[in-house]
Amino acid sequence: MVAKIIAVLLIITNVFAVDLVNSSFVDFVRFVSNSTNKNFIIDEDINKNISIIIPHSFKNKDSYKVLVSVLRKNNMYLERFGSVYYIKKAKKIKKFHSYKLVFLLPDKIIPILKKYYPDIRVSKSKKTIIFHCFDEDYKQIVKLISLLDKPTKSKKIKISLISYKDNDLTEFGLNLDIGNSNSEFTARYKTFLDNLVSRSSLAVSYKTFDITAFFSDLQTHELIDFKFSPTLSLYDGKTTTFSITQNIPYLEGTRQINGDNDIENNVYKYNDVGSLINIDKVSITDNSIYFHISMKYEVVLERSVTPTTSKRLIDNYLKINDGESVLIAGLKSDELSKVHREIPLLSSLPVLGDLFKWDSDKHNEETFAIVISSVAATSQPPAGLPLKRDAGGTK
Repeated sequence: MVAKIIAVLLIITNVFAVDLVNSSFVDFVRFVSNSTNKNFIIDEDINKNISIIIPHSFKNKDSYKVLVSVLRKNNMYLERFGSVYYIKKAKKIKKFHSYKLVFLLPDKIIPILKKYYPDIRVSKSKKTIIFHCFDEDYKQIVKLISLLDKPTKSKKIKISLISYKDNDLTEFGLNLDIGNSNSEFTARYKTFLDNLVSRSSLAVSYKTFDITAFFSDLQTHELIDFKFSPTLSLYDGKTTTFSITQNIPYLEGTRQINGDNDIENNVYKYNDVGSLINIDKVSITDNSIYFHISMKYEVVLERSVTPTTSKRLIDNYLKINDGESVLIAGLKSDELSKVHREIPLLSSLPVLGDLFKWDSDKHNEETFAIVISSVAATSQPPAGLPLKRDAGGTK
């Protein structure tokens, strides 16, 4: 085995000068043998090149230590037989290793390890992964796991569904005093109201403290109605679902039961009616959050054996910066429902009872807006909210 003397051994900390230039490994072992009066046999399987530099002040007794360091560095070892030292190449042996996860569960890591290390046996115990592999493979596995086992980024958002009458907000906006002491804020308020009553669906970004102040003022004047307003935690790459529903029975048909007397039974099916929010494709950065949102809001308009419902749907991909809110407005609803009325007692009279029963149409026109806000941002309303309205009208 020829060892070209080119580089300094990393495991030796002294500053060396060149001594055995272009010496083979066999020559170096011969040098160690002469220095220490030890007998060495070199295994024929050893065929690696090893670079060695020896200092001028090198002491003979230190040569054996250098040899041992060289062997360890190059996966070789000494085996003693009496007065003879046999230099052998170490055999690779698989060992059991373990790694305790901090943030992730083993079920998230193990499929990745099996993909890149299919020949390695992997098992788990709570948050610890156990491997049966070579030392070299384990070092690479630890590097991979350390890249994956990190806390999942998360942010909180607040989603509000709000209903209102366009005409009421339009009248309210016409009476805002744009010449008051906080005219800049009032101008932003009027623009906000214009977006709410827009005839097209808009997605507009606002500062969270502004939009909080706007809705707070409108709620004070009883111009809006919050249908729901949950706060949700979103996690990078995860799906979040929120629902508030009622199980409503619908008459599906009748079923005839045969016996001594024919009995007719009604057959019902049940549907969930209410609010459902699903958020996926979440990507979180230091200052922003990107996600896809699909939302359904459904209410029962008429309680009967075949209930009538009204449904609003939204499907969008959004970006929200910290300290901002997104307003999705212009979601119109124009519904017509049947209302049954009757006069108690009189409506129960034989023959004449129908004269005291009647049905009428109920027309319900509403507009909806959805506000999605960053919860982490402060949302203190600025001072000087314009206009106050009492029960007698606008002033």
